[in-house]
Amino acid sequence: DNTIRLWDPATGACERVFKGHQDGVGALGVLGDGRLASGSHDKTIRLWDPASGACKRVFEGHQSEVNALAVLGDGRLASGSCDNTIRLWDPASGACKRVFKGHQDTVNALAVLGDGCLASCSEDKTIRLWDPATGACERVFEGHQRGVIALAELGDGRLASGSWDNTIRLWDPATGACERVF
Repeated sequence: DNTIRLWDPATGACERVFKGHQDGVGALGVLGDGRLASGSHDKTIRLWDPASGACKRVFEGHQSEVNALAVLGDGRLASGSCDNTIRLWDPASGACKRVFKGHQDTVNALAVLGDGCLASCSEDKTIRLWDPATGACERVFEGHQRGVIALAELGDGRLASGSWDNTIRLWDPATGACERVF
């Protein structure tokens, strides 16, 4: 319904409805200062004040749906899109600071690793590890037989990926080696 809803987990009551997107909302993230970021199929990202429900900023630049958001340790916002790119945004100014190119299909998910690197996964069956400071792709993880749709860093620093190929793979980000297939 193109909205975001803020829920009270204790009561299950909807506390606030955020309206402004013109298409479905596919990604959410929370900035360090508590503002809510939303990515939409309307190709935009919006920053919201959760207390008032007011939209504080709209980021435009993606050429297709926004599927993924991640907040870097320095407060910058990363977005992944069906336009095969990842964009790095300055939430204070709304400026796009960098565009990461390398995926050959839709970017489905993002994860910020403990060392500050940004991981992305795609319908192109790969996972990429990026240096947010330079935009360089440091490593490509290959092994899934279909699109990769989920990423999570484990407590020990390893990276888990989930795919449409019905597997979860466990990776060593330092070497790119697949350690286990579930």
